[in-house]
Amino acid sequence: MARISEKNERFRTKQEICKDLSYVMQDPNLHIGTKLAVIDQIFWVWSEFNGKHKGCRFWSQEALDSGLENKGLVHEHIVPRKIVRERLRSLDDKSPDSIYQLLEQFCIGVVVTKAEDYKLNSLGLSSKMPSNWDGSDPWARHKAAGIKVVDTH
Repeated sequence: MARISEKNERFRTKQEICKDLSYVMQDPNLHIGTKLAVIDQIFWVWSEFNGKHKGCRFWSQEALDSGLENKGLVHEHIVPRKIVRERLRSLDDKSPDSIYQLLEQFCIGVVVTKAEDYKLNSLGLSSKMPSNWDGSDPWARHKAAGIKVVDTH
């Protein structure tokens, strides 16, 4: 998905996203299924905020060197969504600021090759962090898989 234009009625700033998510998470009248649907949608919007491929800040060195554009590349979350979802739901402080901090630290997209995505999966890291994860280094999966990531900004 390309970046949503600021002229599009669906565009929201990251601060607006966090304000809305805070409201949704704290509303006792909303069904948990609705809350989870909103959370999952926000994860994709957040990690693809500047673009799914083009515009994405982080790329593996292999993906950069491949010359591929979309085909053969995977936009993936550096920390599996399942883990970010659990952390988000367990926040004591569900204020927009707390949500923003959590998403900025853990809900980050990275473009990798399909081979690198397969490597993460084959190591059992498709939906979990390494067993020795310290709980704070969001890049632990990629380090464990030997995937070098480059900040393109």
